[in-house]
Amino acid sequence: MSEAVGGPGFVTERGSFRAEHVADQNAERQAFVLDQIAGRPAVRTLKAWALEQLAPVAGETAVDVGSGTGEDVLAFAAYGARSIGVEPSPGLRTEAVRRAAGAEVEFVEGRAEGLPFGDGSVDVLRCERVLQHVGAPEDAVGEMARVLRPGGRVVLIDTDWGTAIIHPADPGVLERMVGYFRDETANPYSGRRLRGLLTDAGFEITGETAATWIEPQEGATTGFVGMMHTTAARAGVITEDEAAAFTKTLSDAAERGAFHMSLTMYAVSARKP
Repeated sequence: MSEAVGGPGFVTERGSFRAEHVADQNAERQAFVLDQIAGRPAVRTLKAWALEQLAPVAGETAVDVGSGTGEDVLAFAAYGARSIGVEPSPGLRTEAVRRAAGAEVEFVEGRAEGLPFGDGSVDVLRCERVLQHVGAPEDAVGEMARVLRPGGRVVLIDTDWGTAIIHPADPGVLERMVGYFRDETANPYSGRRLRGLLTDAGFEITGETAATWIEPQEGATTGFVGMMHTTAARAGVITEDEAAAFTKTLSDAAERGAFHMSLTMYAVSARKP
């Protein structure tokens, strides 16, 4: 799925990370950011864990829901599986096809809430940093249960924005800003809900893990942290003076190597009985 600017996947309905409604003219920018995020240690750790858990084999059908630039679809193909990426953005699907030139993979239009597959037609499915943007994630996981065959495997990966830490900052100002962005996100606590969503859909849990995203010092003035004060001020959540003080505090901290931003990403694997 599409992303507009940096960060592990924070989205607002007004357009930010991994938002399906972002205009396709932003596909080049979205692809750039997806590449940056994919290289982060926490993301690489969870991607590798997911692949180990899913272990596709030749002849199986493996699907990546929210496939973006197609990196994980190509990883499935390396195992000999029939590999399909589901992506709502035409621009990102075009970029994925370009990057996958010569590989035996497919990219199709679709959303997590309405997967374009028949009942019991998929063997392996992964979905990374998508459910936080779905207002009814139980419907999406129900769709995954529908398309997976008995014995099929699934891995869900997502961020939990209740775990975000930004330091140093005025606690009151920070809480108002973070609260605003949480309220604008369809499913901000997605990470902690993954296990329950899977068990409620009838899956058997086979594994769980987590990784901490730690933003580098330059993140104090770039990506999500670098723009959140501006967005919050425009929304009237904080004053212009509070916004200026927030960014100066973080910039000064980064200059001496004291800035900190982190949050936790979770992954859960499961099997359909």
